Amino acid sequence: MRFLSIYLISVLLFVSPAKLFAADSLDERLFSELRLINQSMSKMASENEAFIEELDKERCSKAASKGTSCEEQSIRHLAALDESNRKSEVYVKQMVEGWAQVYGMLRVAHMQCGLNSINFEAVPASLRAQSRLVELDPDDVLLEYIEASEGALKEDLNDLDCDAIKSFTATVQQIVIAARRAQEKMR
Repeated sequence: MRFLSIYLISVLLFVSPAKLFAADSLDERLFSELRLINQSMSKMASENEAFIEELDKERCSKAASKGTSCEEQSIRHLAALDESNRKSEVYVKQMVEGWAQVYGMLRVAHMQCGLNSINFEAVPASLRAQSRLVELDPDDVLLEYIEASEGALKEDLNDLDCDAIKSFTATVQQIVIAARRAQEKMR
């Protein structure tokens, strides 16, 4: 199920119209950050596959013929599982930080374009909750959100393509819905 949702998210990111990410620098920055999130998702999916493969391995098979003890094989097996889990945690943290950046920039774009399709008042609480789940400092994640907003304010917002921002927002909302559905299916 996880892989299905990651595939769906990848398709949404790369099938989206190219004009969505026009020459405007804020548009480019939003797309770039979303691409980094997608890369982290792909790496996490690969790491999850490796974790599952390692779980499926027999830990004490043919120990005597290879000259290694069952205990040595078990230690290597557990170390591989720990390393895979550690890598997955890093990718999840990168995704949370990436979403903080996206929402920070998108907040400014929505203000400039007069859009209200995202409840930005709820974003800080959501980012704090996500950061606690992955053991990130909620204040640091919130600071990234604020800094991304401030950075977007420094851009020339007069040339902002509001149609592109609407399309980008729709893509983000589809990704969030797909992620929620995937989480519900895993429960």
